[in-house]
Order: sequence, then structure tokens, then C-alpha cells
Amino acid sequence: MYKYSKEDYMKLAGASCLDVALALGMTIDEGSKTTSKSVHIKDSGGLYVFPDKNNWYRHSDGAKGFPIDLVTDTLGCNREEALDFIAKYVVNGVYAQETHYTPKPKTESPKAVFAVPPHHITPSRVIAYLIQTRGIDRDIVLSLIQHRMIAEDEIHHNCLFFGKDGDGNIKSCALRGTTPIQFRGEVAGGDKSYSFVMKGTSNTLRVFESPIDAMSHATFTKLLGKDWTKDHRISTNGCGNFNSVQRYISDHPEIRRVSIALDNDAAGQKAALELQRKLLSLYRDRHIIVGTVSPIFKDWNEDLLKYRGCSIPVNEFLAMTAAEIENAPDESEQQECSM
Repeated sequence: MYKYSKEDYMKLAGASCLDVALALGMTIDEGSKTTSKSVHIKDSGGLYVFPDKNNWYRHSDGAKGFPIDLVTDTLGCNREEALDFIAKYVVNGVYAQETHYTPKPKTESPKAVFAVPPHHITPSRVIAYLIQTRGIDRDIVLSLIQHRMIAEDEIHHNCLFFGKDGDGNIKSCALRGTTPIQFRGEVAGGDKSYSFVMKGTSNTLRVFESPIDAMSHATFTKLLGKDWTKDHRISTNGCGNFNSVQRYISDHPEIRRVSIALDNDAAGQKAALELQRKLLSLYRDRHIIVGTVSPIFKDWNEDLLKYRGCSIPVNEFLAMTAAEIENAPDESEQQECSM
């Protein structure tokens, strides 16, 4: 601050946060809903600029601040250099600085090469984990292993959930630890537009946050005496990656109904409504019916484990949601959810 008068410092610190973002080379996401209060920055990890408050927030890591903080965060510089940057590229008429800070050109990190972990072993730990620890039906687990949608990592014994293309090539791989230490992730370099799928024969696609939730829902379907192989089920590997859902619907013209079954928490419910709006807009010409349904507890596997721990019939345990497990969304549900 010593380079600037108090008046000039206030000008720099109070520079438009949106102008600073644009000077840093950021781009406004024209495809998103922007207002005078909120502007989404494209390909930024969920970075939003709030012109009215002249600050910013990034959803991916919770980082936030004011214009100077945006410069230090983006360029990795100190506050003095951030002031120099704003003086040179944003605010006119401030020349007190002795030197100018030139932003370093961004270098793209080399893209990770996708490599599936070696998995040519009998998946005994994975089978035990999914059946005994996660409560998933044995027939469902063995069927998915037989169809090579699930395998066991030879080195770390993680559960591998494969995302495949139409020719059966593995394009992505989600990971889940089989030990008491909680671990989940994805193999770097995978194509996120392909994710774990339990392919069905009906016209209904059900969307979940994880492969284990999809398998848990299938288990409930079987417990209710229904055909668990009928409906299509897909995992988004989180509640923000919808590329795989869009690809699957585009590749399967038979899909006429989509039931979004994300987690029963704030993030999951927000993502469900966002996905519903997006699908209704993208596939308007196909007249796809899109509805939402939530588990009783946080996620479908927690529901399953709660059920496994009690002794009442599954239809009594699920009560009103028992129908939602089997039924696809109908016209009335779509109209209600899309309001």
C-alpha cells in the first residue's frame, strides 16, 4: 500500500470485481442464468461474481473474497503485485506504482493418461464388501461382476466401477475403498461423459450419485418382488457431473422417463432440480418426462443399511417411498417438479 496514496488505494481495492475477472482472462458463462446480482464464470470450478456486493465465491473449494483476493488467487501473487495488476489493467489514472506486475502466462498441465488399475484377480474382497458391508443383494453383485462392470484392484483392493462406451471399452473408472478407511475417487484422465451404468430394457432411466446407490436401489426393487434388471440406472459419480446422463439419453432413444434419485441433502436436491430443468430443455422435442425422488435418509445405501438392521417387511419400512422405487415419474409429477 505504500506505493499508493490512500485515495488511490481505495480506488484499486474498490475496483469492479467483474472487470478484474475479465482482465484476468476469465469468460462469462453466457449459457448460464446470470443476473445483476450473480454472474457465473465459465470453466472456473463454480466461480460466481456478485456485482452488487463486489465480491466472489467459488463452489469447488469454498474460496471467496474481494477484487484483490481474486487477483492473488488466480495469479499466485502477493497483494502488492495484485494492486499493480489492477492499476495497470483495470483502473485508469493511478500511476503511483514504481513497477508494473505482468501476469505470468498460464501453462496447461499435461493431460493425465487414463489407465485402468490391474484387476485380473478374483474379486473376493469386493464381493464381501458390497454384500456384507453395503448390504447389496448377492445376485446383483455377481451379475455386475459377470458383466465386467465391477472388478477389484489387484494392488489396493479397491472396488472398481467401470464406465464403458457402446463397444464395451472402459472409458472411466470410479474407485471405492473396501477397508474401514473411507475412500472414494476416480482414475485420472477418464472420460466423464461415460460412467457406471446398469443397462435395462424399459423406457425409464434412474439417476444416482454413486454406483453403490444405484445397486442399493436395485436391491430394494428386488426385495419388493420386482424385476431389478428392467430399468436403466446410471451413476453421476457426484451430484454435478451430468455429461454422462446426457450422453446416455442421447444414445438410447427408447428412454422416455427419467427419475432423478440423488441424495437427500441440500447439494443433492439442488443438483436434482438443476438436472431436471436441463433435461426438460435439452430433450423438449422427445417429450421426456422427468421427475425427482429422494431416499428416506441421506442416500439409498443408508436406507438399505437401515432396512437390513430392522426386522419389518420392506414395504412397511419404505412406506410411501415403496411405490417410488418401482414407479416411473408420470405427467403430474413432472408438472409439479418443473414449477
